[in-house]
Amino acid sequence: MKKINLTHIMVIRKNASTGMLETDFLPLVFKDQEKLNDVERFYRQASNATGKDIYSFACSNGLGYLFNSYDYCMNVNGSYQTCSSVSPKSAENMSAGDCFCRLKSRVTAFCLRERRKECNEDPSIVAYSSCFIGWHCTHFDLNEELSIEYHTNFGYGYANYFTANLKYKDIDILPYSMWVHYFKANLSEIRRYTRVYEIHNDEWEPALRFGCEVYNSLLQNPHEFVNTWFVKEVQEMVRGLRAIFNNQCKVIAENYSNNSKIELKSKEDIILFKGEKMSGALSFIEKIKELEKLDVSMTEYITSILDMNRQMVPQLEEVIEEYEHIIEDLKAEYAELVEEMSPYESFVESHVHDCAVNFIGSDNYFGRNEAKSLLCGINPYFAMKSSTLDDYEKRARDLRSNISNREYVKSTLSGYLKTIQSALEKNQKDKS
Repeated sequence: MKKINLTHIMVIRKNASTGMLETDFLPLVFKDQEKLNDVERFYRQASNATGKDIYSFACSNGLGYLFNSYDYCMNVNGSYQTCSSVSPKSAENMSAGDCFCRLKSRVTAFCLRERRKECNEDPSIVAYSSCFIGWHCTHFDLNEELSIEYHTNFGYGYANYFTANLKYKDIDILPYSMWVHYFKANLSEIRRYTRVYEIHNDEWEPALRFGCEVYNSLLQNPHEFVNTWFVKEVQEMVRGLRAIFNNQCKVIAENYSNNSKIELKSKEDIILFKGEKMSGALSFIEKIKELEKLDVSMTEYITSILDMNRQMVPQLEEVIEEYEHIIEDLKAEYAELVEEMSPYESFVESHVHDCAVNFIGSDNYFGRNEAKSLLCGINPYFAMKSSTLDDYEKRARDLRSNISNREYVKSTLSGYLKTIQSALEKNQKDKS
């Protein structure tokens, strides 16, 4: 079974007869396997061997190079890791088993490094998989007009990423349609990358096959290439924006990593969604304008994006004004509630404090809780007041949460409105 970056390196190779690109798997073969077997036999048979003994035996057997440092990520979706060198001094502090495991674990790293050297010297190979530690950008020219970059950050936990960015005549090929097809589409990723992959070595297969697909489509039909990879993407985004604007898109895929759906039910959900998608599309305009260098007119699509955003302004203003009134009313209600609650709060606070100090012997958090429980058990009047206060406090929490949620919506919509107004003003200035 082929395991990318573990048993094989995956490559993109140019077929000499057809000129097309195709993928291939090259096995990782360790030239000194017999020497490694000798070290393992020594380790198994020498019951009193130390880490230093294993280190010395491996070096004398010609395997000292495996103790060098390697830029190799053993667990690409794990947290920070290194493959640093092992010195004779550090081996002294290791057990024999630990030292042998360190030696054996570097075989794949060494084989990958040697295979990459061979790939760089083979003119038929135009790209290959890798698993470097941390941030890395590998650039490959598929031909004079088309290039691909793989951006990886392996072995850094939550900061991990794996993306591919294709450029044609130095213009980014971007997945504009993803902005309207997915609820949780990442705007910054769409603006920078052609595809985003999950953090697994086997994701190199779709990543490298995608490079082949784009290149081969250019080779097979150069006249249709720009339409397929640029114009249709913009067309699909604008079509999707129009559906969203007309409230025809109330069920949408959640994200591109699973098939779950999001249903937009409330007026609040819909206006937030519309505001995000409409205002976010404005950030693509400069990229879309670049496509005109490819002798295609983008005026129609840019005009549609601007027109829909222009019509969003009164919709956003109406909801923002509505929320301002709602927030004002909720804050007034909260102030009245606090005033009503104050006598109960003072009564309970005073009695709990006195009981905690005089009977429990501690006025800290635990002492006050114990005092409150004691008072509720022996004093029905206090229990009634405490229960009423609990009800008030719950209502107060609910009101604060409601106010906070409304303020978040108002602030978010105001941000969308500001983005739209700024873009429309800039467009007006550019025209004049």
